[in-house]
This record gives sequence, structure tokens and C-alpha cells, in this order.
Amino acid sequence: MSSAATPEPASVSGSLCLTLLTLTFAIPGIIGTVKVSTPPVVEAEMEKPISIPCVPEISTPSTMKYIQWFAMEKDTRQRIYFQDGESSTVDNATDYTGRIRVDKNYTLTIDHVKLGDERTFLCQVGAGSAGSNEAPTELKVYDAPEMPEIIPSATSISIMGTMPAEIASCRTRNGYPAPNITWYKDRMPLQATAMMNDKIYMKSQATQEPSGLYTIVSTLYYLPEKKDKDSKFYCEVSYRMPLGVHRMMESIRISIAITYPTENVELLIQPSVLKESDNMTMECKSDGSSSVEYTFYKVLDGIEETFDNNGNTMEVSRVKRVDSGVYGCRVLDFEVEDKEFNVNKTVTINYLDPIVLTPKGPYIFTEGDRNVNLYCDAKGSKPTSVVWTKHKKTVVSSANELSLPVVTFDDSGNYSCKVTVPTVPNLARQKSISIIVKGPPQVNCTETTFHKNGPHMNLTCVFKGYPAPEVTCSVKEAPTIRHHRQNNYVVVVSELILPLTVEVLQLTCNGTNVHGSEAYNFIVNEGSMGVPTTGSPTADVTHNRSSGGVVIVVIIVCILLLAILGAVLYFLYKKGKIPCGRSGKQDITRTDAHDDIVVEVKNDQKVPEETVLLQGVNGEKKPSSDQERKEYADLRSEET
Repeated sequence: MSSAATPEPASVSGSLCLTLLTLTFAIPGIIGTVKVSTPPVVEAEMEKPISIPCVPEISTPSTMKYIQWFAMEKDTRQRIYFQDGESSTVDNATDYTGRIRVDKNYTLTIDHVKLGDERTFLCQVGAGSAGSNEAPTELKVYDAPEMPEIIPSATSISIMGTMPAEIASCRTRNGYPAPNITWYKDRMPLQATAMMNDKIYMKSQATQEPSGLYTIVSTLYYLPEKKDKDSKFYCEVSYRMPLGVHRMMESIRISIAITYPTENVELLIQPSVLKESDNMTMECKSDGSSSVEYTFYKVLDGIEETFDNNGNTMEVSRVKRVDSGVYGCRVLDFEVEDKEFNVNKTVTINYLDPIVLTPKGPYIFTEGDRNVNLYCDAKGSKPTSVVWTKHKKTVVSSANELSLPVVTFDDSGNYSCKVTVPTVPNLARQKSISIIVKGPPQVNCTETTFHKNGPHMNLTCVFKGYPAPEVTCSVKEAPTIRHHRQNNYVVVVSELILPLTVEVLQLTCNGTNVHGSEAYNFIVNEGSMGVPTTGSPTADVTHNRSSGGVVIVVIIVCILLLAILGAVLYFLYKKGKIPCGRSGKQDITRTDAHDDIVVEVKNDQKVPEETVLLQGVNGEKKPSSDQERKEYADLRSEET
């Protein structure tokens, strides 16, 4: 530890009172005196320079004056410097040859002060007939000791003892004068005495080295208490330096090794909440520091079963629910005769059984089924919580029941039932199921118009159903069809590109599986405005959906209406209400009186350059050239 004060350069110390010695000579007609003043004591630090002033006072003027400096060795003086007028010399073969100098004011300076410089120096001044006089100065030398070193005792100390034991030794080297050592415990000084007693004392030894410096060793004897197990001991070295400066240095802090008997025992079990497959760790903690023996045991059906262990801890790997029970440990303290401590705890191993689903799968339902309920449950050591999720994220139920009031295709998908024990971390089970909804196809179509080398329409139909429906459209070539599974029903996407080049364009797409079919009827009416050459067509789009049964009913109704219309016309003809000539006669059963469907299917989405005309029902082909189209239009006008 650093010193308590900052070193100061050596300088003159003592009071301002000077030593005044007067020598009076009786000369007829003349009385003269010489006075010499020096400080009585000067303090110096080793290896530093020191100056000793000398101030002479002569009562009468004199042309003759000299000065001498002497170093005292016991009762013998040794001259080290002489000056007479302008001539001066440093005496040879002394301890100060080469280390001293005297200025014009007669002040003596000693460089590199040594311990041997601690002596008396004399300043002598002579002034001819006035006589001479001298004054002494005592030089004191100081040197700071080294940092204190603390050495703790190598053996532990029992609080059961009756006399103080050695705690530690404190040693400091090379100080001058001899420093002092004080012992501390937790920053409080210990009132240790040199007298042996039954609580605390210390022994100190001072040794002067050949260099003249001192080494001090202090040993502390102390009877500790249990509370001292956490205390810190250290020693402090205090010493004096020039100018009355007091400094101190502290050693490092140490803890002493003390032993004390057990008073309390605690059993710790980790983790605090256990579940099956965990590793259970038991730790037996005693508050004593003496040598003890630990024994772990389990009580099963009133019988104690001990475990092999090493030290105060034991681990049980991958515990099961049958491992629940009473666990404990015993502590035998050898320092206290016949003293045994026992502590135990009841340990519960939490568990969660596998999930049970009611009813059992497979979970295949028919669209339209009502009041479908699935139950998820698992028995555990503590109350459980159940959550149903769909596609791993959407919570569909926060109870053990999954209820589907009316089954639809949207209920298809992957479901997960998770059972947890909220009071036990990470105790959970999860089971996944797949719900399949079977049923006839459902269709949804969208139309978009565009213009590229003529007006066209893109028809996209989506068929839902399980099993996957087969899709057909009333075109020469099959539409582009894509299949992908959505939840647990199959989505079939059909795409058609239709040219809009006739007055009426009609198309039917049908989806069929084992459960039924559904058709989509698509009609485009351009009206009287015609088809524009650029931009989107000005067409009215009408469409309807029909299932297989609905289509049959519609056909039957149409046949009946046609039969009734034919009967009415035939009756009017017989009554003569309808005049018919050979030129104006018209066959109402001709199939070419109706427009055929004109479609073109492009799987690569390219727009056709020419319109493909499908065959009519009667086997006739539509005209392809402009002239043929004109004739065909005229014929239709006459028929009208």
C-alpha cells in the first residue's frame, strides 16, 4: 500500500532558535565578539541531499576571517572542510570527500545522505583579534521500510479451542528508525498486547541488519469465533519521515482457515419441480466447516434404502413416476462426538400419459355432416390444459373438444391437439390428425377479357372436391388443368382462352367424382354493337352453374316445351291460320337454326389468328370464307 504522505526533500528542521555562543576577549581599549548560529537538529532522508546553514556574526570589522566544518565521531572531531579568505579545501580521506560542498554563505551541503551520516556537525568561525566561536548541529537520518508482507498460518484453527492460536505473521524490512506494526480485523484495530492471555496477544521482534536498517516481525495470536470465518485480517506499518511527516502502509487482506461444528443441515433438490425423464440432483448442505460424512437415503414402504454417493451431492438419472417418495440425508460431524443430523423431503415426480383421441380415426367425413365432435385428453399428475390448432398456428378450440357443427370442405386440414400441465414447465404432449372431407365437386369460375389480335376471354375455373374431380369442357382440345391439394380436398384449376368472334358463345365445364358432378355454363352475348377491333370486347357475359341432376331437369323441360310448341304450330297449320308456301316453308327441327359453339383452347396462352368453327350437330360445317359467311347470313334472314 502506498505511503500516507508524499515524500518531501530533506531540509533544515527545528525551531528558529539558534545556538549562540559568545567568546569575549579583553583587549585594552577594544572589546570584540564572534557569534555562530546553526540549527540544533536537521532531518534528512537517505540518498537525498541535505543542507546545514552556518551564520556568523562578528561585532567588530576584521580583515582576517576563516571557517571550518567538523564531523563528530563519538568524542572526536574530524575536520572535513576549511576556508581562509578566498582559499578553500575539502579534506581528503574522510567519509565526506567528494560528497560535500560549502557555498559563499558557509552553508554545508551533503549529497547522498547515508545512515552513517547520523551524527553531530560543527561550524567554527574565526575573526582574528575578535576571536572565534562554533555551533553544533545534530543530523537525523530516516528511511522508509519496504511494503509489509503477511504470512497466514499453515494450519486451520478450531473455535473449539481454549487458547489463542497463531493467525499470521507480518514482516517489514529495511526501515529506519524501527517502524511500528498494528493488526486489524475488518478495518478495526486489534488491541493486542505483548502479554500472553486467553483471547489475543502478539509477539514482536526487531532485527538490525548489517546495513543498520531494521526488520520488524510481528506474530498475532487470536482465539477466533464462528463469525470470524468471513473476516479479513491485515497489518499496518507506520513510520516517521523528515519534517514530522507520519506515513503508513497496509498489507494484503487474508481470511483465516477456521473450523467449526455443524449446527444446521439443509437438503436441496434440483430442479425444484420434477417430471419424468428429468435428472434429479440432491445436495446436502451443512453449516459447519469440520470434517463430516454424508449419507443419502430413500424411504420406500417404510423401509430405508441408502445410496452410494461421493461427497455431499448425488444424482438420480431419468426419474420415473415410481421414484416419487421421501428422500433424505444424514450428516455425521466428527468434531462433535455422537452428533448426527438428519433432514428429508417428499419428492413428487410429475407425469403426463399419452394422448387419447375419441373417436379413433381415420377422420373422413362427408360434406354436410352435422354435429361432428372429436375429443382429446391425457391423464397427468396435475390438472391439464388442452388446445386445438389448425395448420400449426390457428387456434380453433381451447378445450378438449373439437366441434364441427356442419362439415364443409374448409374444415379439411391438419389439426394438432396439445395437452400441457401448466404448473410443470415443459411437461406437454402433442398429437396430430388429418381431417378429410369427401363430397361432390364445387366450382367457382372467373372471367377476364383482353385484346390481342382480336377480342378474347380467359376463363379460369376452380373445382373443389374429394376425391379429385375430373374436369372436362365442351371444346375440341382439353383445357389447361392443374391439380394441387388444399387442406385435405383437391383443387383442380382449368384455364381456357376463348375467342369472341360470334354473336353467341356458349361453353360448359363439368367436374365429376364418385360423389357427383357440377357443371359451369358460360355464355357471351355481344349484342348489336358488334365486336370492336381494338380494346376489350363490348360483350355481356352470363353464366350459371348446374349440377348433373339440374341439367337433366332443364333438358326434360326444354323437350316438353318444344313438344307443346310443335303441337300448337301444327294445330294452327291445320286450321289454316299459318299460310305456308314452298318458298317460305321452314323446318323448325333444323339444327342449323342454332349457333354452334366456337372455341379455341390454347394451353400455351397464345391468341389464335383465325377462329376455329366446331361442327354442328347435323354434321354441316359453317362457312369459312367471307362470301360463304354473307350467304349464310342471308339464308338466316330469309328463314327469319
